[in-house]
Amino acid sequence: MTEKPLAFLSLVKLLEEAVGHETKYALLEPFPCESANGGRPSIILIQNAGKIIAEHSGLADLTFVVAVRKQDAKTAGHIELRYGSSEVFVEISPDICEHPDAVLATLSHEVAHKFLHVHGLRNGITPLEQEFLTDVTAVYLGMGKLMLNGCKCQHVYSNSSFGRNTKTTNTLTTGYISLECFAFVYRLICEMRRIPRGQYLTNLSDSARQAISDCERRYREYFRSDFHDSATVDELAAELHQSVSDIQRRSAQRQMLLRKAGDQLQIMSATVRASHASLFKAQTKILSLNQPHNPHLRYLGYIETRESVYELVSSSSRRLESDRAGWKEVESLAPKSTATSDANPSVIVECPIDQTKLRVPRGKSQMLVTCSSCKYKFIVNSCDGDEKNPPIHLNPIKRGMIWRLRKLFARFSLSK
Repeated sequence: MTEKPLAFLSLVKLLEEAVGHETKYALLEPFPCESANGGRPSIILIQNAGKIIAEHSGLADLTFVVAVRKQDAKTAGHIELRYGSSEVFVEISPDICEHPDAVLATLSHEVAHKFLHVHGLRNGITPLEQEFLTDVTAVYLGMGKLMLNGCKCQHVYSNSSFGRNTKTTNTLTTGYISLECFAFVYRLICEMRRIPRGQYLTNLSDSARQAISDCERRYREYFRSDFHDSATVDELAAELHQSVSDIQRRSAQRQMLLRKAGDQLQIMSATVRASHASLFKAQTKILSLNQPHNPHLRYLGYIETRESVYELVSSSSRRLESDRAGWKEVESLAPKSTATSDANPSVIVECPIDQTKLRVPRGKSQMLVTCSSCKYKFIVNSCDGDEKNPPIHLNPIKRGMIWRLRKLFARFSLSK
């Protein structure tokens, strides 16, 4: 069975909720229907069969007029659905008249169409979805045995030619769901209605019996008589609650880890912002280099600014390098580039100084951005790939220059 059992269960539930209170829970036993005589359709017997099925379905107040006419390929029957008329016109294909079981199944399907029409019941938005509901409705109304016997009919023809005997098997299918699906729906409804096994297995073809046996073996958990007992339902509810609790405990463990990780990420994010605070001060000092008009003050300002900026940059670098192991873990968790992310031409970033949100183009690894609020200039990497940022460090020449200047100032202080 390719279809999921829960899909059919939901259709049975739809019918039970809508019309269960006015449906008689009885099986219609297969009855003789010589639908063809001498190769010609027996219209009177077919008409009488339609009447029996309609009365069993609760539509005795309607007159079903059945005709035999050529239908489209792979179409066994057709019904005219009109409101305000007591007559219902049904057509069946002459191709099925040689198979009485197929005729009964087709008439059951068409009567089920009218039943759904009368009660205004629909399934889905496509014609095929409605046909699935119609097949299920035919079984629900008690024509399950007719549908099982007639949904797949085989006829073996023997031929003799030039002294050789050959056999040809023709298979005729009716309805829109498979024999296996009919067996599941039929068995489910019989269990729901507490129909005894000895009753629901009588007057079935060998193939129908086998389909039910296979269905019971594969989906035995759907057909449990103890589901009618309140004690069993209480036990089931306890098991289901336990299964929910088991997953909740696993989820709670994950949430606890996420909270801890979130706290750590906030600390790391604060470290990054603090590193930018030092750089923001450094940028401000650089901008004030040429402000003093006194050349002597300007000279001293150069040295002071250089020393201060180098110290601020070193402080920022130390902050970023303070948790190298943590950043490796973050890199391992960062998602790779995806087609969805690449489709968006821009990303939103925050200014590390005042958290102003800025929209920047995607795919830039070294993009200089100016905050529209505080005017801080900072570099943004908007790439989604695996490109690694180079390690932050001071130029060795600058590092040596700082060391020499500090040594010179130390000597000057001692001589004083």
